[in-house]
Amino acid sequence: MEHNPMRAFALMLLLTSPAVAQIGPDLYHAEALVTGREMATRIDGAAAGLRDVLVKRTGNPAMLTDARIGAIDPIVPIQDYYYLDRMSDLPHHDEQGTRERPYFLTLAFDPARIDALLAALGERPWLTRPRLQIRLSIRDASGVTYPLTADGDDDERHRQGLAAAARKFGMRLALRSEKAAADPKLSDALLIEGEIIWSDADFGWVGKWRAGDTTWGIKGVSFDAAYRNLVLGAMAIASGHQLPVQAAQ
Repeated sequence: MEHNPMRAFALMLLLTSPAVAQIGPDLYHAEALVTGREMATRIDGAAAGLRDVLVKRTGNPAMLTDARIGAIDPIVPIQDYYYLDRMSDLPHHDEQGTRERPYFLTLAFDPARIDALLAALGERPWLTRPRLQIRLSIRDASGVTYPLTADGDDDERHRQGLAAAARKFGMRLALRSEKAAADPKLSDALLIEGEIIWSDADFGWVGKWRAGDTTWGIKGVSFDAAYRNLVLGAMAIASGHQLPVQAAQ
């Protein structure tokens, strides 16, 4: 009989008792934006969260599009979850109550089940991950160019976008200080340099990144998507995987 790793993994899930599993660190947690608290939207959020966790655990951007993962029920590996109402400070004002309200769905996946899934997929956990030391310049729609820093007044939205991308995939950042006289290379960090430019011709932002002799990038996307591309590429380089293809994620 032909060996089917997905069937073997499904059997393993049935045999693993969730009562003995432990809540994992952030590498096993994910967050998804969903509408309402029905099972259908929870499944969609869990499917996206599962892929994010697999990327975090392996450093492999291909986990975001691997067709084999679509065959896995994303609810099964979940250990715990909770909702945060994005409009909690506003009263319910429609007849549908909570069904149409946006929520952040936070998911905690079972570490043993996630690692077993990785083994079934032929992947291994990524155990040693560097910080990402970021040296970027921003050129906005007005043509003004300025550096992305940890404390500048002009780049708060970009700083938040980069931080969200790093948090999504379990990476730590090091940004230069606007007030610092120098930006020394950190011994425990992967240095990422580049620029992000607004382009009318591309109807969005163009990101150009490099780490040593390796370059990659993306164009025609929001700056949030551009920074996700930066983080995913850095993870691929550090973990020894293929760079992500350009995509508006």
